[in-house]
Amino acid sequence: MIPISKPCIGEREILSVSEVLRSGKLAQGELVERFERSFSSYVGSKYAIAVSNGTAALHVALIAMGVGPGDEVIVPSYTFFATASTVILSGARPVFVDVDPRTGTMDPKDVKRKISGRTKAVVPVHIHGHPADLDAIGEVLGEREILILEDCAQAHGALYKGRKVGAIGEVGAFSFYPTKNMTTGEGGIITTNDEEIYLRARAIRDQGQISKYEHHFIGFNYRMTEINAAIGLVQLERLDEFNRRRKEIASIYTEELSDLVETPYVAEWADPVWHLYPVRVRGKRDKALKLLAEEGVMARAAYPMPLQEQPVISKLKDRYHNFLSTLFEDLEISGDTPNAKALCEEILYLPLYHCMTDEEVEKVVEVAKSVFRSL
Repeated sequence: MIPISKPCIGEREILSVSEVLRSGKLAQGELVERFERSFSSYVGSKYAIAVSNGTAALHVALIAMGVGPGDEVIVPSYTFFATASTVILSGARPVFVDVDPRTGTMDPKDVKRKISGRTKAVVPVHIHGHPADLDAIGEVLGEREILILEDCAQAHGALYKGRKVGAIGEVGAFSFYPTKNMTTGEGGIITTNDEEIYLRARAIRDQGQISKYEHHFIGFNYRMTEINAAIGLVQLERLDEFNRRRKEIASIYTEELSDLVETPYVAEWADPVWHLYPVRVRGKRDKALKLLAEEGVMARAAYPMPLQEQPVISKLKDRYHNFLSTLFEDLEISGDTPNAKALCEEILYLPLYHCMTDEEVEKVVEVAKSVFRSL
């Protein structure tokens, strides 16, 4: 079975981890600081704050941006759950907007419809590794004091109009989960050009400390370890190489399959890095998944439902009446994101990881052609 994805770890990463273990210095230290400097230089931001995972990156970023009770944060309906859950954990209310049916990224027109006087931030997600249209979103926001937090969890190294994502909005948040374009084992990082946000984020990820045992914020233990940073430093050196391979595989899929099924659309202003390779199969997605699996190709369905339909969100009033009743008393959770709904029902992801062999790519193409022709 060819997996949908897998970690790609080499001997250099293993040696780097061994060196850390032998040193006895495991907690956040010199390697984490070096990784932060290297990543901020790669993205083009002034600052970077390494944390324990991508969800922590979003959570710390939101709090450091000043998001809290009484605020609203606009998030896309088609994305991973953490984009919305971290808004709730910050004490604010998520407002769900639809996505562009071609790219799956946040629809600026729907953002315009759902801005209110309480909107504090907007979180465009660079889904699948394809950048959201940040300029169009910025034009909608106009002169309002609304911050942009780029969710770059799937888009390490992606370009928007020639600029790397993560240093375009006020803040960026990345994930280094094992199957991302680069990994630290587990981990995340926040990027920003704003010194105040940087200083707050540094404190919040470390129990709110400004200096040892001097706590100016209520924070968390969201620190990255030296072990994670050691892996990340090696992987970051090879990130462009990894992304070139992902683009190569995606190009092969598109060339071989575009006559049979809807392959990914690339906007003129985008240079995607393809964390995931989405194929749209209208009406027969689940049948296609079954047939692919029978032939040894582990494809995966998209997110099962728009975020506002997730059980924990749609039932927040009932489950957490005392905790969040005020926050959610007028939360609109109706299915008003039809494009996101359709993508959830029709998208499947083909296997894609940068250590895929040519033989694995050829098998995926051969099996996918046979399956899509038979639908």
